[in-house]
Amino acid sequence: MPVGDQRRGTHDRGRHGHDHAAAKTTSKPRRPSSSASNRKTSVTAAQRDGVKSAKSAEQDRQVTKSPEDLELRSLTNDSMATKEDELIYSNGQVDTNNDMKANEIEQKSPEPEKEEEKLEEKWAEKATDEYNIRSFNDNILEFTEIFDNDKFKTVDSAYPVEDLISVVNSVSSAIDEFKEQTLASQVKLEGLREKMKEVKEAIHHNIAKNAVQLPDDEVGVEERELTEKLTRLNAEVAKANADLSEALRLSAETESTAVKAQLAAERAKEEAKRIEEELELKSKVEAKRKIEHQKKMDILQKQKEEEDRMELETRRQKEIEWKRKELNAGEKGPVWEKWPTHEINIVSDAHEIGVGCMVRGNPATFDQSKLGLQVVDQMQCKMTYETQEELVSCVLKLTNKANEQQNFEEPIFVAVPFQLSRSSASSREPFIKAEVDGEWKEIPSREVIFESYKDVKFAQAEIKGQTTLAVMTRYKSDYVTLSKRPTKIVSSYDHRVTLTILKDTFNAKELFRMQVQPVDSATISDMQTRRRECKGLLTSSPILQTDWESTTFAKPITVTIPCPPNPAKARKLAQIRKMKEEKMKHPVRAPVIDFEKEARKEEEKKKARQQKETQMAEVEKVTTKWYMGEYGHNDDDENDLLHFLSMSHTGKWTYHPEIKVQQAKLDLLQFTLTQPFERFMVLRTRTNIAEENTPAMASAIFTFLSKRFAQIIVKQRSDDPFDCLINVVPVSKTQKVLKRLNDTGYDEGPEPSSIVNINEGDVIEVSFRGNVKNSKDKTLRVRYNTNLKSEIGCYVAEVDQYLQKNFSVYRGVIQLERCYIVKPCRKLKRSPSVVDENAVASALETKKEHLCEISINIPKYHIEPAYIPVTAPVTIIKTTDPVDDDLIRDLARDMGDEWKRVAQLLNVSRARIQAILRNVQISDKSEEDARYEMLLNWLKKMPKSTDKVAVLSSALVKGGRADLAEDVRSKWRTFQSSQHVAAY
Repeated sequence: MPVGDQRRGTHDRGRHGHDHAAAKTTSKPRRPSSSASNRKTSVTAAQRDGVKSAKSAEQDRQVTKSPEDLELRSLTNDSMATKEDELIYSNGQVDTNNDMKANEIEQKSPEPEKEEEKLEEKWAEKATDEYNIRSFNDNILEFTEIFDNDKFKTVDSAYPVEDLISVVNSVSSAIDEFKEQTLASQVKLEGLREKMKEVKEAIHHNIAKNAVQLPDDEVGVEERELTEKLTRLNAEVAKANADLSEALRLSAETESTAVKAQLAAERAKEEAKRIEEELELKSKVEAKRKIEHQKKMDILQKQKEEEDRMELETRRQKEIEWKRKELNAGEKGPVWEKWPTHEINIVSDAHEIGVGCMVRGNPATFDQSKLGLQVVDQMQCKMTYETQEELVSCVLKLTNKANEQQNFEEPIFVAVPFQLSRSSASSREPFIKAEVDGEWKEIPSREVIFESYKDVKFAQAEIKGQTTLAVMTRYKSDYVTLSKRPTKIVSSYDHRVTLTILKDTFNAKELFRMQVQPVDSATISDMQTRRRECKGLLTSSPILQTDWESTTFAKPITVTIPCPPNPAKARKLAQIRKMKEEKMKHPVRAPVIDFEKEARKEEEKKKARQQKETQMAEVEKVTTKWYMGEYGHNDDDENDLLHFLSMSHTGKWTYHPEIKVQQAKLDLLQFTLTQPFERFMVLRTRTNIAEENTPAMASAIFTFLSKRFAQIIVKQRSDDPFDCLINVVPVSKTQKVLKRLNDTGYDEGPEPSSIVNINEGDVIEVSFRGNVKNSKDKTLRVRYNTNLKSEIGCYVAEVDQYLQKNFSVYRGVIQLERCYIVKPCRKLKRSPSVVDENAVASALETKKEHLCEISINIPKYHIEPAYIPVTAPVTIIKTTDPVDDDLIRDLARDMGDEWKRVAQLLNVSRARIQAILRNVQISDKSEEDARYEMLLNWLKKMPKSTDKVAVLSSALVKGGRADLAEDVRSKWRTFQSSQHVAAY
């Protein structure tokens, strides 16, 4: 093969490899940084190095190629250089010019090689200024590193929006330039492919056209050589096509990557715009929030200043009130004490005290005729009850008759009477509540006594204008102003309750209030029987409620509090005391001393003492017995435990093991406090009670003391069963109320209900069920008060007169429900300083709780037609007493409403009395006829041997008519004297 052809083939392959290497290594860099010009120089140098490296790599590949490859390349070049120039004629002659041309080509072959080397150098120089794909890839990597920076990932108020926009613009420019260069390269590759295709077709055409007919032996060799060359040429063309396809595929992938990069850049632009809008919106919202926050802070600041001012004013008023209460409920006013007292009476069924109120006013300006006083129904006023408060008087309304819109010219002092039992008077104190601006509040008051009403207690207060007021009671409170000096506080209710305060316990003035709530033995006994968790409870101290201004004590405070002793120990001490008293009453003479006998007794006592000490040292066991499925101490056990418990503001009781309670005396306990407690008490329990069970005991006792146990009494008039009275009374007053109702004629009706639990001030709602209803068709309500009458009357009637035909009476049920107000536990959305008072008031909820049901019957005789009974005539024959028809007529004429009581004393049945009353109602008879019929009925049932005068006189005396009894005895004496005269 000629040397030129071999070089030409080598040059073509090197040119192709160089183009591929140059396409990868040379580019024109575009970077967003400011040092782009410096990097351009380094990129140009890198391009030159890339060209040199491509040439050296191609030369190495040529050296390492096999002989077959080199021969194929030389044959291809030879066919392209010589055979294309040969002319084969149809007569078989060969053009000798081809040999000359071949020789010329062989001689001139070094020159094209030099020219090609020059072209390669020019192309390398030109490529330095053209596009560089390697620089583009480096730029893409740098952009990726830029977006990996934390300043672009963290979105906040200092987000670099301008830097992001600049980087995105740089990315877009690089991608646009890459797309342009990619399109140009694709066009050039397509052109190269077309040129190579044309060369291939020309070769095939020339070979077919210039084919020479040679001898058989020569034709075979030449044909084989040409065929081999053609095959090699086709392989080269196929390989070039494959390289072209790979280049096109890489170009397509690069273009796809560029499109994706452009989409990512567009998304980055949109994201940057969105972030910028969000930051702007966030800044506006933040500015608006700051303005609103500033306004709210200004409002809160004003409210805080107002609250501070009100707090100072309240503290000043509190100090004045504290001072007044320390000085025994206020200042003594010699001026108003000398004023005349005016008594104002009222007529009301609810007011059982004779006087309405006592009023004192300035004689120069006060006019009693201008003062109006009336009793207000409790259901018409919304009086509020705090814990442990009780109403003890009627609700009175004071008005100015001269002008209802104006107050009094000068303040007046009004004393309101109230009812309070002796047992409650020792532990409770009265005070006056008045309606001020639609809200019931306590006003300064004091307890007074008037000479004209020594048995009635009064609570007096200063009134400046028209108001509604009432007297209430609560547990006694002690008000003390503490200082740095040592103090000992003694309760006014029980002198055994004391607090010893050391010097410098408080650094400033301290306002202190103490209230003692007693816990009696009846409550403990009731709790032991009612509640399972209180079986191990022995006794309890009173509950102390204290109000402190400080939250800590500089020094501990010593507290003494009474607590009943262990019942077993108390019984033992009582027996010992009884034996001592009997011994003192019946002294025993000193017996003759037997020294030997005494010595034996002393020795026996010593042995018994030693044996007991040995047993105690071995084991300390408490005698137990099994009852109700659990172990418990017996009643003779003198051992017990003392537990200190306190209640938080949420109402939860907590046991404090760190506070050690000591037994100072038999019924007196002592302990120290290092911090203030709102409420606390001490429980004495059996030794088998666990400490974690004591809070449940304390909670049960506190809840039990806040409840009121009452019964519902429904009674009907004996002469009119449709007239009913419904009373809600405490359990302790049930028998007293039944006696009062019986005396007033309400002796018919069902038995009292079972015991129910209600609170002071609860509203009892009455409804009917069955064939009985209230004739006025309205809901009945009555407010319960322990110290006042809680009574309501109604007139019942049947619902349907055609129902219950099989019964002789109409039957129905009275339902009673307790209505009470509760505060919901849900949290308020706004802070307490901003909450509206009306919203809090509207949040109160009214609930109902079923109490009991009472059956009631009403007769049918007012509906069914009744016939006047025909009675047979009765003739009374005088025998041994003056009780005859005339005497009975006289008694019936003189007796009054007490005749029903006399009838019960004469053992006349209630059914017979109701029959007599019914006969009177359906006939034209009078009540005198009813009394006569009752006495006649009694007389008919009396045996002849009975002393009718004695029985009748005794019944009249017990019924309250001793005068009629004396008339009966007088007639008896007259009758006896007449009998003696007749005998003579």
